[in-house]
Amino acid sequence: MSRHDYQEVILGAGLCGLSAAFHLERDSRTGYIVLEQNDEVGGLARTVTYDGFSFDHAIHVLFSRYPYAADLICNTLLKENRGRQIRRSFCYTAGVYTEFPYQLNTYGLPPAIIADNIMGLIEARCELSTENPPAHFEDWIYATFGWGIAEHFMIPYNRRQWAWDLREMDYDWIADRVPMPEIRDVLLGALQSPEKRYGLNQEFWYPVEGGIQALPRAFLQHIPSQRLRLHARVIAVDGRRREVLLADGQRIRYGRLISTIPLPKLIQLLGETVPSEIQHCTGELKYNSVHTVNLGLEGNNFSMPEPMHWVYFPEEETVFHRISFPSNFSPWMVPNGCSSIQVEISESIYRPHNRATLIQESLEHLVAVGILNEREARPTAAGGRVRVSEVLTLEPAYIIYDLDHRQNTQATLEYLRPLNICCKGRFGEWEYLNMDQVILRGKAAVEETAQWR
Repeated sequence: MSRHDYQEVILGAGLCGLSAAFHLERDSRTGYIVLEQNDEVGGLARTVTYDGFSFDHAIHVLFSRYPYAADLICNTLLKENRGRQIRRSFCYTAGVYTEFPYQLNTYGLPPAIIADNIMGLIEARCELSTENPPAHFEDWIYATFGWGIAEHFMIPYNRRQWAWDLREMDYDWIADRVPMPEIRDVLLGALQSPEKRYGLNQEFWYPVEGGIQALPRAFLQHIPSQRLRLHARVIAVDGRRREVLLADGQRIRYGRLISTIPLPKLIQLLGETVPSEIQHCTGELKYNSVHTVNLGLEGNNFSMPEPMHWVYFPEEETVFHRISFPSNFSPWMVPNGCSSIQVEISESIYRPHNRATLIQESLEHLVAVGILNEREARPTAAGGRVRVSEVLTLEPAYIIYDLDHRQNTQATLEYLRPLNICCKGRFGEWEYLNMDQVILRGKAAVEETAQWR
């Protein structure tokens, strides 16, 4: 059994772990190692290829309001491999495509629905009170958007995306994620076609080649190969001795541990030394799973009003809550003359699915909403367009902000700090973070641990 000593050991080579390594290199702190159990880097920012059709692990696009992150992504990492696009996203309700975000673009919907949306918002603004804050996520939706927008879109869509009871979710995570409507903008969006786009991702970047995995792979140009170990499966962490035990028997001693792996998994690796109350906290952390049905198609025509990046589906008539078109993100994603669709389906204890039937259900429902016709939805061998049909499952996928989330995560992170363990990233902190935020968390991990002794 061999042992190695490092100043920093990083668990996980997703975007956060790679960012931490990148910033350690910039600080000339070379006494570190990144341990990744898989055979390649990326974490959730991965891209798979079937018969020439490439699909990300669910939809990923890049944007940032943080100048440092934007500069790092665009000018240091992707460089000439960065493609700039104007978002083309839509909501499909009442048989009508309206531009995203729904609450600001209802022109073209049935008049009765538009009236519900406007009257509900006006009533909500008149009743708005700071004395009685919303009790949960569903209350917050009603208070923010009114009963019309809530019931026609926000509540049914969020139930499908999160696959959770919205009355058991908090809402402190949602700041800056959903455009808050002004009544004037809602009225204009109901009376005329959209004249402007809203939201942080109205313009986004996407790699010209390589899919979203081009981003984590770009980090490798700045991290020496000897600082990254793939196929390195951690089976235990000894918090007192500050050691990591690998499946091959090696022991790696650390001065500081930067963990980007799921927080409950880290507590399991620490074993019985963890107090029962902390084990209980992480045992209560919630998440859902997401299945993506990846469809590679012959031809590149669809029966839609215009080329789209993604579409939201709040109504229960479809098994999916969102679909995207990877071939519209970059031509590299498909063979010449072809196209692709990625279907997303969330699952949890509240919303189970039969994985074996998801491909067939997805194809049937793509026909039902008019994106494919019945002939096109058949395999190419049967005269249709479907050349590739695969299911990929992400677990965990979305962090669930249940009503005890904040106290459970804070108690766990406070316990780990005296052990010289810094947890960062979407799953390391158990927070819903965009990719730019994940990259910044890797930088923050380096800055924080630099102060530790």
